[in-house]
Amino acid sequence: MIGRTTRKRFWLAAIFGLLVFAYTLRQARMERLVQNMGEINLFWAFLALAASALSYICIGIVLQRLLRGVGHPLSFSSSFKISLLSCTMNYLMAVGGLSGVAAKVYLLSREKIPPSNTLSISIVHGFLTNTVAVVFIYLGFFFLYSEYKMGTAQKEFGIVVLIVAFLLTWITIQTLVHEAFRKVFWKFLLRSGLAVSLALKHPHWINEERAEAFFDNFNESMNLLMRKAGILLVPATFALLDWVLMFLCLKLSFMAVHYPVDSKSLLLGFSMGIFTSLFSLTPASIGIMEGSMAISFYWMGLDYESALLATLIYRLAYYFIPILVSLFFYKRFFPAPERVKPLSKAEPS
Repeated sequence: MIGRTTRKRFWLAAIFGLLVFAYTLRQARMERLVQNMGEINLFWAFLALAASALSYICIGIVLQRLLRGVGHPLSFSSSFKISLLSCTMNYLMAVGGLSGVAAKVYLLSREKIPPSNTLSISIVHGFLTNTVAVVFIYLGFFFLYSEYKMGTAQKEFGIVVLIVAFLLTWITIQTLVHEAFRKVFWKFLLRSGLAVSLALKHPHWINEERAEAFFDNFNESMNLLMRKAGILLVPATFALLDWVLMFLCLKLSFMAVHYPVDSKSLLLGFSMGIFTSLFSLTPASIGIMEGSMAISFYWMGLDYESALLATLIYRLAYYFIPILVSLFFYKRFFPAPERVKPLSKAEPS
């Protein structure tokens, strides 16, 4: 169950996001924005939604092929539902993709797949999808630095974004490929966790012996995946296709508002949206992503109202509608706890 403190933080973050969203809307000329809404081309908007659906199908195929490759075949239906749920949960509680990995581990464990295998598969699945995202971030900021004049503050922000993206990619690749780094990184995480639990006077939080046994199984599973590198070819292809479709969803959203934009400019706004979704302060990056993408397009000289409306269509098609769809699968994987019936009083003999 989610604790009361966690729920309180969630709703405070949601309120903050809505305030940022309201501020983003206030920067637009409302009459122009409403007029543009009335002129939305439904055909292009539908194609944007179709591109979003195909993107999530690709994510499901990536997971299914990974599971098949390590000897744990799962139906496409279950793989799709698990990948969709883990994606949407990661949108709601984004911590560099870690909440999505944790959700995937739990959901796969309910399919009777060993926890050590679920973790390794979840990490590889996240790596295949997120590495392409980082490439988009690099490309976006490359075009930003090469084609647009920026102030000192904007340059410093861009450098921070690139450094964070590089560190995340480097740590993930090292964890996947090098067993020695994996062991050192694990020791660092374990010691840090033990230190925190002792500092908080809860040493029982971590059982060191069980944690080491879990890592040994996880390490063995990762080595197995790396030895069978050939099984990653098809999942990697669909991971790339997933992001191409995600980018296409944004491009079609601009077509829907009769405002076609060149791919370089789109790539910059797209990469900005990806980065803000990695470490979002608000659920589903609400307010933050809309504002950052719209303002980045505006800095490139695009019409603010058209860019904002296209961003809203993209957000609806790729984020909010999938979140609503995932709710239909929620009860299957997260059943409500059974209530203990009170014992009836014994009848007098």
